Amino acid sequence: MENHHSLMLNLQEKHGVIFDLLKNKSFHYLDIPVHDNIGDLLIMQGTLRFFKRYGIQPKTISSLGTFDPAWIEPGDVIVFHGGGNFGDLYSNINDFREGMVERFARNMIIIMPQTIHFSSKEKEEKSALIFRKHANVHIFVRDKVTQAIAGKFSDNIYLVPDMAHQLYPMPYKKISAHGSLRIQRVDLEKRSTPPAMQGRVFEKVTDWFELVGAEKILISLVWRLEYRFKRYKWDRLAKAIGPMFWIPISHRFSRKAVHLFSQYETIVTDRLHGHILACLMSKPNIVIDNSYGKNSTYMNEWTIRSELVTLTKE
Repeated sequence: MENHHSLMLNLQEKHGVIFDLLKNKSFHYLDIPVHDNIGDLLIMQGTLRFFKRYGIQPKTISSLGTFDPAWIEPGDVIVFHGGGNFGDLYSNINDFREGMVERFARNMIIIMPQTIHFSSKEKEEKSALIFRKHANVHIFVRDKVTQAIAGKFSDNIYLVPDMAHQLYPMPYKKISAHGSLRIQRVDLEKRSTPPAMQGRVFEKVTDWFELVGAEKILISLVWRLEYRFKRYKWDRLAKAIGPMFWIPISHRFSRKAVHLFSQYETIVTDRLHGHILACLMSKPNIVIDNSYGKNSTYMNEWTIRSELVTLTKE
């Protein structure tokens, strides 16, 4: 076992290699998440904290809904948001990434820390061929399984933790905490509860989208504004909506998650960022794997040595 605080600080420092690539470069941060997956929002917020910590500033910050390829100039670096959307589970963003790799063959491209998963070997090989034609793609990965796959896509592969670790320590109001909270997936990556967890009593069972609740209307508003700004080529507004409007809203959502977690003594989750948020808050947490082993491979690489972390057995 390793002291949790020391482990968390050590994970943050491993991101320094990203700064080495971006130092003195002009860059764009693409594919920021505009939805109710709080895990993705934590990644974005951690990435922005990283930029601030190292004193670097993107030229533009954009989602797929606002990005305009005309913003990219010769010499600019293209930085893609990290997470777990590299593969064929989320084909729209993967198709977009492949198109950017083909279109901007002379620009450095950085993929922030990802987990890669293809259910189709044919699609994996096709995607790898596209990436291999680009001479300057740098892929950051979150686990060794992904590292092995990523080697088919580029020679520039780096093993680092998730960007949300930049948010440690996550401040929150200390209140009397009791019982267990279950953060449970309901999407493509869900799996059945292991026998060891089936008899456990939880004070609350929920998922990220339920936590956002009725405030999801704010996300719909952002989508409508993005569509309008892009359709009418209102460039300044398209560039401003992420930093000035959406990112503050995203912090509102993540604070709701922090407040929820603060009320419980133990967090049980099959969401990777349920685990990471608990670690950011120094909360004991028990983790169930997702459908393709993303949680266990990540934990075994980075967090399993913490005295606060337990990975359930099948």
